Amino acid sequence: MRYTLFAILSFLWLGSVINAQSLSDWTAYTSFRSVSGAVEDSQGRMWMSTNGGVLITDGNEVIQKITPIDNLTRLDGSAIAYSESMELIFVGYLTGVIDVIDATNFKVTQLTDIERNTSFSQKGINDFNISDNLLLVATDFGIVEYDLDGMFVKDSYIKFGEFSTAIAINTIFEYSENLYLGTEEGIAFKALEDDFSASSWNNFNSSDGFSSSSTVALGGFQNVIYASTTTENFTFENGSWSQNPEFGSNIIVEYSSNDSFLIALSTERIYYKNINGVLRNAFLSENYGSALTEIPFSDEVIFGTINSGLGILDISNGSITYSSVDGPYVNFFEGMKFVDGVLISGSTRSSSRREEIDKSRGFYIYENGVWENYNEILTPEFDGVVFRQPFKTTASGNYYYFGSWGTGIVRFDKNTDEIRLFDETNSTLRGWPQDSELYPVISGLETDSNNDVWLVSRYGDTPLYRQTPGDDDWQSFEENNAAASSDLYENLFIDSFDQKWIPIQNAQSSGTGLLVIDTKNPEDETDDVGIKLQTGGNSGNLPDSKVNVIIEDNNGEVWIGTARGIAKFIFPEILIEGSVQERTAQWLINEDTSAVSRFLLRDINATAMAVNAANEKWIGSANQGVYLLNAEGSKILKRFTTENSPLFSNSIKSIAINDITGEVFIATDVGLISYQDIPKSPVNKMDELKVFPNPFNYDKNEEIFIEELSDETFVKVLGVDGTVVNSFQTKGGRVSWNGKDSNGNRLGSGVYFIVAVDSEGNSKGVGKVVIVK
Repeated sequence: MRYTLFAILSFLWLGSVINAQSLSDWTAYTSFRSVSGAVEDSQGRMWMSTNGGVLITDGNEVIQKITPIDNLTRLDGSAIAYSESMELIFVGYLTGVIDVIDATNFKVTQLTDIERNTSFSQKGINDFNISDNLLLVATDFGIVEYDLDGMFVKDSYIKFGEFSTAIAINTIFEYSENLYLGTEEGIAFKALEDDFSASSWNNFNSSDGFSSSSTVALGGFQNVIYASTTTENFTFENGSWSQNPEFGSNIIVEYSSNDSFLIALSTERIYYKNINGVLRNAFLSENYGSALTEIPFSDEVIFGTINSGLGILDISNGSITYSSVDGPYVNFFEGMKFVDGVLISGSTRSSSRREEIDKSRGFYIYENGVWENYNEILTPEFDGVVFRQPFKTTASGNYYYFGSWGTGIVRFDKNTDEIRLFDETNSTLRGWPQDSELYPVISGLETDSNNDVWLVSRYGDTPLYRQTPGDDDWQSFEENNAAASSDLYENLFIDSFDQKWIPIQNAQSSGTGLLVIDTKNPEDETDDVGIKLQTGGNSGNLPDSKVNVIIEDNNGEVWIGTARGIAKFIFPEILIEGSVQERTAQWLINEDTSAVSRFLLRDINATAMAVNAANEKWIGSANQGVYLLNAEGSKILKRFTTENSPLFSNSIKSIAINDITGEVFIATDVGLISYQDIPKSPVNKMDELKVFPNPFNYDKNEEIFIEELSDETFVKVLGVDGTVVNSFQTKGGRVSWNGKDSNGNRLGSGVYFIVAVDSEGNSKGVGKVVIVK
């Protein structure tokens, strides 16, 4: 078959070839502020284990960030060590896996011996000790010894004197020719020259004047042993133990020392004691100490914090400065939305039960590659007020809105950065009377077609509110008559017909269905109509009574994700006034007739959903990772889990898509990652098509990407003689092609033309690609 060449000649772009461009798959957006440990390598670079991965810095310069995208096992390392002779970094995890990072090229491999051990259920790694090319690993069941020359397990030890077998070892400490272990039953110690047999170990516990509680920190200074349990501080001097009152009520989490100073870190203060016994301390203010770095110190002591990266203590004057890299403030994300290419997001509805930590749980605005963080620690507008744990977002006109768990809602002016907080003290917003009306939980937040903002105050007597942006207060609405007296509003979605879809629950948080209401004239509450949808075949046919997430696709269908399955409403605009048939949810039918269930994803607990430019659906789950479905919801196109991808966790909190770029942002319960999807926003009128990589080499590349397409396009690939070698239809502004003909064969080397025509035949685009066989 031949294609008329006049279209090609009319639109042909003879510009330069795009070289070596391709789409990258995954990008990590993690916070490195919570530091669990740090070491210094032979080049003076600092390696930090954080809850956002491993961060490598040299002074103020970030050298490398290592995450599961780079083959790291997971984000949250629990221990870190460095072998100078081997140029290796070791990072341990609560699963028992040890990552081994080559400090010369950053390549990551794994030691999985501990993880694969089936004798113990708890295998977490708590500390390392390296000596003479032997690596001692403190685990939840004892000590494992590795030979670093051969990288194999030399031996393991689970009995330490009279202590119970297979107890957790929290910390390892060498001092004055002895090896000390902080265990869950006290301290075990032996001479360094002795073997590791059970009889070599001596014990300190409550019978010796110490404690039988879990020992978490050990140190030594001027022939005195310092030890801390989870509740007390002790010293061992002149052969006896005594409680140490030096640090008051502050429990030390780690000790360090040199010939001149003892350093002791608690969550709230850092102490430094000189050889003359003079003890000073510095308050960490709104920061929580987590770990002392294994870095030699003289005038400055570097320590890790839970929420502010590294702290640097100047011993000469007691001042502390903090250092952290740019990025999101914490690794929690909920309620993500893209607004004209700008990502807005809350952090988490959950409280840590620690005041200073919760202050860091604010909201984010991510624009042009820059993260702006807003929370009680950073934001002057929050001085003297409480605003934390936002987890719902929306946008209207010049404003972004962020709804929180119990502390009201913020309106952010994106032109002036002005922040306005609405809560129970200055507005009509009220919470659940059975809990506290003065604790409004903003559990639903949406914008209608008139740019009015609507919110749900969880379980409230007046659970629905409306505001026209710029107003000084909120209009409240009583619960709709379609709801039962025991039904409580939980969430909110507004469709393109301005209908409010409200998942409902009872006081025990069990799902009771879905309420759909039409408020018609918002100024007149008497004209509101609604209907309650449930699981019964004649009352909604919901897959489950607990509705977690709702979206509207590009065709106007409303999709609901429940605690057990997904369904859609094809004609939502006639749902309230229509018949039983119109208000019956359509479950997803699996096009694979050989599948165990005829319903696709019938048993998934859906927690997040988003629609891309090709009308495909991204589905996040509570514990099964992420799915990409075709537009109809009949087929799984892709599935990502921690087992087959760099996904940080299988527990998904939120999904948002930047339609301008096609990047899919996936918030897990431990951090944010993105996947570069193929579909993106279409262009209004096609002209020159962007085709890459160009040239395309079968030995180096897998796919050719074609951009600048209309919404619905028919694409043909032609040889220089006009012969059509392949053709396909596509939706969205970008599509991929495997570079083969319609029979799946590789094409010969040469120039090929890409011709695209929109579904109406009104717009054409042309590009070309050089293929190297």
